[in-house]
Amino acid sequence: MIHNMAKVTVTIYVDEQDKEALQKLADAQERSLSKMALLIIRQAIRKAEQEGKI
Repeated sequence: MIHNMAKVTVTIYVDEQDKEALQKLADAQERSLSKMALLIIRQAIRKAEQEGKI
């Protein structure tokens, strides 16, 4: 279920190599870097929820 929650800014620090790889992935899926990162984070959260870790 999607809730109307306020958007917040989160800053992360990544190696240049990881940023470049993420950008390539985003480009391949025609997404922005930010949207690609959000998608990956949401997938990790869902997986952790399904496994009972959170």
